[in-house]
Amino acid sequence: MNPEFISAAFLSFSLIFVGIGGGFLLLKLQGGGEE
Repeated sequence: MNPEFISAAFLSFSLIFVGIGGGFLLLKLQGGGEE
């Protein structure tokens, strides 16, 4: 495996993880603020 492929895969995984985590956190903050 070449380092470039590993770097690209890690970057993609990080972006997806941040997107899901950020969306969930934002949803949780909005839900908690209304209650």
